[in-house]
Amino acid sequence: MEELKNTQFSGQDAASDPGLLHKELVGEKTILISELYKAVDEKGNVDNFVDVLEQECRQRKLNLSDIFEQGREKIVELISCHFPELLIRRNVRGHTPLHVAVRSKNTTMVNLILSQYALVKSTHDDVMKDKKITREKNELGDTPLHEAVQSGDLSVVEVILQRDKDMVHELNKSRCSPLFLAAASEKVEILNLLLQIPFPADQKLPRFFGNSPLHAAILKWNPGTPSLQIT
Repeated sequence: MEELKNTQFSGQDAASDPGLLHKELVGEKTILISELYKAVDEKGNVDNFVDVLEQECRQRKLNLSDIFEQGREKIVELISCHFPELLIRRNVRGHTPLHVAVRSKNTTMVNLILSQYALVKSTHDDVMKDKKITREKNELGDTPLHEAVQSGDLSVVEVILQRDKDMVHELNKSRCSPLFLAAASEKVEILNLLLQIPFPADQKLPRFFGNSPLHAAILKWNPGTPSLQIT
């Protein structure tokens, strides 16, 4: 694995060589590595990576989480090592790999992508520049935390919050914050978790067409909603 991570790919032929990559995974079942590398063209463009990932999973009737089982974390390690820009590239819907991982509700996958991003950013800051993976938005303006809240998976929300707490009140294009979405849902545990993140006392909570998160909870008739102060 370390040898492959240190290998320098010079172009499409080397980068997409399924033989080289399959040799490293001796004993593994057939994996998606060759298809993923085919998404990288001779100029190093990787815009199709997430689309290929999702398409291959659908065709094989796999969940995205299956890629990371049985040692398949090596795929992400290898690709992020040679093509770090993959971690912040978007598909046609604006989803980054982290958005896709969050939507799959797989905590292991989310942790892996976040860890690889932190590692790559420390050594490839010229590629990442001022990018922060937890703050990338899709075409709807949703951050990974928006997606995590909408997924309803508490563990995924916890993982995202451990890396970036400041997105709790971030608005998407519909002017909904993760806190608002949580209040409008039936996931009281997620709402309780988000409410632990302090909000500046001198600012007003972002509102959805004039409605606060408390309004959202009332409209959904959620009796388990904790007390919120309308400002």
